[in-house]
Amino acid sequence: MKIIQSFAQFDEGSPYLQHRKKRDYIYLQFYGFLLSQLTITKHCGSITMFCNQKAYDTFFKYIQYGNIIIKENDNGFYMWSKYKLDCLRTVNDDFLHIDSDVFVDKNFFTDFIDGRCDVLVQDIVPFKENSLRHFVITNREYFKDTKILTKPFDGRAVSCGTVGVNRMAQEYYFAGIDVFYNDMLKIGLEKISYSTLLLEEQLLYLLAFENDFRLNTILSNDDVAKYGILEAGKRIGYLHIWMQLKYKRIVIDYIRKRIFLEFPEHYETILKYEHDVLSKFKFFQHMNFPMIYDS
Repeated sequence: MKIIQSFAQFDEGSPYLQHRKKRDYIYLQFYGFLLSQLTITKHCGSITMFCNQKAYDTFFKYIQYGNIIIKENDNGFYMWSKYKLDCLRTVNDDFLHIDSDVFVDKNFFTDFIDGRCDVLVQDIVPFKENSLRHFVITNREYFKDTKILTKPFDGRAVSCGTVGVNRMAQEYYFAGIDVFYNDMLKIGLEKISYSTLLLEEQLLYLLAFENDFRLNTILSNDDVAKYGILEAGKRIGYLHIWMQLKYKRIVIDYIRKRIFLEFPEHYETILKYEHDVLSKFKFFQHMNFPMIYDS
């Protein structure tokens, strides 16, 4: 079993930075990358990072991963998350992919590592919250004809902030990706809302549901419904700083302080990155970070 992270840097920046004039803010992701690597390595073991050369030169040459594999990205910005899937299919082993904006305070993955489930995901998205369900319902004959889903659809999906898939389930998943992606290309990716999430997260749920995979979650459905993703995760020590949150000053302050207090030997890495990279950008020059935190 291998612990994987992946990231490809696009010229367009990030899908979570809506305005081109803010695309340089992507360099702020370094803080999350570093804390994610430190917490996962501490509690779970060595990480293999897949990245393109541009991302290595920008971010990852500063971080001490167990292994870094340079893999160039062949996907356009409409399918930014397919790079993750392309990397995973090269692993040839059970894999656990933890997004590089996830921080953990313990090992949440033993059920998957010990073989007690076929698929592990962050959480299950219920019917009412699943904006992807309309595509599946509208195209139910397609999914039936391709044998991706022949059962009545319950309207749910999965969130893959963390995703573990064993070798048996991978055969179905990658075969389904090939079929579904090729047919999405025929429609035109720019015409399909949430195309990346359909391919990665909705498809995995459909295949797990159709084939009776043993599916476990890190966050309980009840906690997510009651508290929301962030608070539910925070309560157990699993924090996924997703979407635009990773660029907010309050979050970056939190990350820098955690590294200073919990991993002080790595704080110099932050200072070096800020000196070498971030100091070149006007937005950073106005952030005025304190250099030392009080405990």
